[in-house]
Amino acid sequence: MTLSKPIPRRTLLRGLFGASAVAVGLPLLEAMLDSHGEALADGSPLPLRFGVWFWGNGTHPLAWAPQTQGPGWEAAGLLAGLAPVKDAISVISGGTLPVLKKNNPHVEGAVGILAGGNPLLHPSFSGQSNDWDFLTVSGPSVDQIAAAHLAEKTPFRTLALAVTPVHTADAGSNNAPGTAISYISHPAPYVFNPPIMDPSELFAKLFNLLKPGELEPSAIARAKVLDAVRGDASALRGRLGKNDRARLDLHLEGIHELQGRLTAMVMGGEACMMLSDPGNPESERLRARAMAELVAMAFACDLSRVVSLEFSSPASHVDYPDIGITGTGLGTSFHEYEHQKGYDANVLKGLAYFMELYGDFVAALRALPEAGGTVLDRSCVLGTSDVSGGWDHAMNDFPLLVAGGAGGALVQPGVHISLAGGNACRVPFTCLKAVGAPVDAFGSDQFATSEVVPGLLT
Repeated sequence: MTLSKPIPRRTLLRGLFGASAVAVGLPLLEAMLDSHGEALADGSPLPLRFGVWFWGNGTHPLAWAPQTQGPGWEAAGLLAGLAPVKDAISVISGGTLPVLKKNNPHVEGAVGILAGGNPLLHPSFSGQSNDWDFLTVSGPSVDQIAAAHLAEKTPFRTLALAVTPVHTADAGSNNAPGTAISYISHPAPYVFNPPIMDPSELFAKLFNLLKPGELEPSAIARAKVLDAVRGDASALRGRLGKNDRARLDLHLEGIHELQGRLTAMVMGGEACMMLSDPGNPESERLRARAMAELVAMAFACDLSRVVSLEFSSPASHVDYPDIGITGTGLGTSFHEYEHQKGYDANVLKGLAYFMELYGDFVAALRALPEAGGTVLDRSCVLGTSDVSGGWDHAMNDFPLLVAGGAGGALVQPGVHISLAGGNACRVPFTCLKAVGAPVDAFGSDQFATSEVVPGLLT
């Protein structure tokens, strides 16, 4: 059975929960595609997505890049955690970020790689030692440049997320007018996108589970979204062909499973012990994975096409209890500990941990099928940091990862490419070109580039 006329991509299943309307997005169905399955039925191309996955304090410049270039690179050492998704990831080594080293290097590096410029210093700065609290971006960050092209009519122009506490929640205030030490997503100088840090809050935002003004995570446990849209789903199912009916059933089952997992967290499951918000997993690893699954679902439902996920703020002034790196006996944070000890076993464990979690994010996108491939096949996910090495604030061999196929624009399987000392900003510029952003260059001053990474685009 086939439809007499195609279904629009923005079709939602709708229903009522109590006095509130709820809506659930649909996966990409055959009925939404052209006869070749290569475009939407109205002739418009299938959506592309862009993401930034950021961690603070870099890596080990001399130990992170693979030994072999090309598609045969080995996921070993600090990159061992990428092994399950290695074929979907390209590693770009040898890039240099040309910071001026006038201000805090962590801010200079974050602004340089994400916004392609030198940080701006707030006029109120009068020589304080904490200049990082007065620094902001020089222009929009790369995710916002991508959003200007990709967002179109999606319900959420961009998703800004964070996993560990930001450097200071006071950023952007009179006390700390700078924003670049705490946040990575900026539409403009001194204007930032405040990140959601609680997966249950993101879940509620995406799937309309909370009544207006209601923020308690327990509302998620009470909501019965699938019951609310069951009638609409049944009516739509009767109009679909066999393959689309199977996709719809799997999609609704996936939402049900995801809701169940997050509800278990809300109701006191093994990952829900944070006192300030019982709906938020205590484990950073579990929190990052929950965020990854929600982003994948948001992409699949076309609720948003752009995400910035800040695992840790520039400089990484946080602990990582999941792997035993805490302030007790190790200094006041991962940042301070690395400055004290250099690249010892604990620091290397932390650097490998960051890579594992980036791999988890990539795996979540690859787990959802779409139009004969996966959500990852039509995504570009830039993984990067604020410095090459946190111990000495190195900016050579800058850590840069690119995952996904961007609809065929990025080479797959992934490759290892060396920039041989070239401008690291060529990588975010290449990502923008991969998702079709109408830009001829990226960055300003010494960061400016109009060159793509050779061998990264098809």
